[in-house]
Amino acid sequence: MLSLLLACLERMIPVHLSTQTMNIQLSVGQWQGFYTYGASYGQLLEGQEVEFRLFIEQYNNGVFSGKIIDWDGVGAEGEVAIVEGFLEGNLISFKKTYAHYLEIDEWGNSFAAEDIPGHTVFYEGSFNKELNQFDGKWEIIEQEYHTPVATYEMLASGTWRLLHVD
Repeated sequence: MLSLLLACLERMIPVHLSTQTMNIQLSVGQWQGFYTYGASYGQLLEGQEVEFRLFIEQYNNGVFSGKIIDWDGVGAEGEVAIVEGFLEGNLISFKKTYAHYLEIDEWGNSFAAEDIPGHTVFYEGSFNKELNQFDGKWEIIEQEYHTPVATYEMLASGTWRLLHVD
């Protein structure tokens, strides 16, 4: 299902799913989010939660765009990422794309490699009515291998949640 959502997101076409939906609306403004590193990050980072801020600048007919700032995390330097996504019923899907690739040296210091395009993180989830928040899973392609017959991707993933800031 993630590949279907990502394909639709690339074309910014909302999908119609046969699930029970609620009439959830996103509001323009600031949202507080948290993402958690999954098992692929190893024992030192797995389960660690990192705060981010989502600034929704435009929202129209379920399609939204804006910016995200990661306050902490691997390679985070308060860099601003561009966000594009959609909301269909209680399902949310968005991607955040960084302008530059962040490299980490052997001492753990990070710096922007301005000659290398940034990476993209894909988020999908739904509205959790009991907790009054969005939550779901995120994925990032860490490495990609091409062979004559197939392309292989090594993914890193984790979970996330998002709350509106009043």
